Amino acid sequence: MKYLVCFFTLLFCITTINAQQKQDTTFTVSKTEDYKLLFSANKNDHIHLSLKAKGKGDIVYTISKYKDVNTAIFKTLGKKANYWLEAPDTDLYQLIIKTSNSKDSKISLNFKVDSFNKQAPIIAYKEVADTTYATPIKTDTEVTKLKTISLQQDNFYLNSRSNDLLKGGKSRVLVPIALPKNTVSWYYVFSASREEQDIKNTIKSFGLASTLSNYIDTENSFSGAVENLSPPPGANICDIYLLNEENALLFKQKENYVPYLFGSRENYKSGIVNVTDTTKGTFYLGLNNPDNIYGIHIGIEVICIVEQQQTIQQMLSKPIITLKKVPYLVD
Repeated sequence: MKYLVCFFTLLFCITTINAQQKQDTTFTVSKTEDYKLLFSANKNDHIHLSLKAKGKGDIVYTISKYKDVNTAIFKTLGKKANYWLEAPDTDLYQLIIKTSNSKDSKISLNFKVDSFNKQAPIIAYKEVADTTYATPIKTDTEVTKLKTISLQQDNFYLNSRSNDLLKGGKSRVLVPIALPKNTVSWYYVFSASREEQDIKNTIKSFGLASTLSNYIDTENSFSGAVENLSPPPGANICDIYLLNEENALLFKQKENYVPYLFGSRENYKSGIVNVTDTTKGTFYLGLNNPDNIYGIHIGIEVICIVEQQQTIQQMLSKPIITLKKVPYLVD
């Protein structure tokens, strides 16, 4: 029976020691370096804090939750402290000791958390990446810039279909479009009228290249730009077909041809057309007068958007990634 009593006594002592978090130490704090102690506690655990400080200046003792250091659950000022506190929640806590003295202050600390034979919450650590940025320095950077290029601005006269058939006039015209390298998209704007002077006046008002350049400078989207633009005035209908070389020859010979539908317009008086799917090589705009009696004047302007590589100087900060260990409670 004596051995049995001794066994239970030993077991109780071991459990009690494991349930207490203790710190009995002497250290120094300075105006630039605080003392910090991380600990855990169950709700209603008792926290015992006993301190003595040597040196001039005030000593501030603060206990707060680790994740809310700005909200103190205990704070006092003095060179001596002896307190029993009750933990408000099961959580991570932090004791911070500061001094206002310009010289180091020597402090003796006796600290203990009593969990009343319960297991203290277990503290574990996880690695978290912390990113900071170095001082910005001038750095040469390759950037892609967009530029507008005006490829063609012209006007054409197309005879009526009857004149084409009986008098040898042309009711169809091919306009070759040789796209430069690095073209990302291109546009054409057109207007049709039986009056030549109307078309000459309208061509003078064409300003798609400068308008698109403004959208490039303000970094707005081209699709949004074209949607917001109003087409030029037009009085009479015409047809414009986007063609590859093979179908351009068929169009010229008045044989069956297959245009690119997305870049073609039929029975339009005027319009602005954006072409994004055919941006490499040479293509053709087939102009057609569908009228059997009257000839027609067509004004047209073609603009392309090209990418250009430029080297510019920028103030850049390099990221500095460090790993730090962050404590948390194991569930």
